[in-house]
Amino acid sequence: MEPPEDGPGRRINPFEIALWVFGVVAVTSAIWGAEWANGTQSLANGGYYCDAAGNCTERYDYVQVHTVLTLAPSVMTAGLIAIVVVLALRAWPAVRSAHGRVGI
Repeated sequence: MEPPEDGPGRRINPFEIALWVFGVVAVTSAIWGAEWANGTQSLANGGYYCDAAGNCTERYDYVQVHTVLTLAPSVMTAGLIAIVVVLALRAWPAVRSAHGRVGI
């Protein structure tokens, strides 16, 4: 017998949704941030950018680029852990109900 669509087996858990959103946003932002920082740093190897009027500026902000490069692996790890946790929480009831009682 199938559980009803609005029954307890089909409830949407807001914490699972929050973990999914956090995981996807964290992984995406870590990838994008690392790509941006590496691209900015490689463009800046020339040092300064000078326009036609003679105004020279640095091509990147050293602290911002290195902060993003330092935090990107940790953010990626947190996002992947969140995705693994939400998958484990989703799989737990199926695994638990598949096994009978172990003891006598």
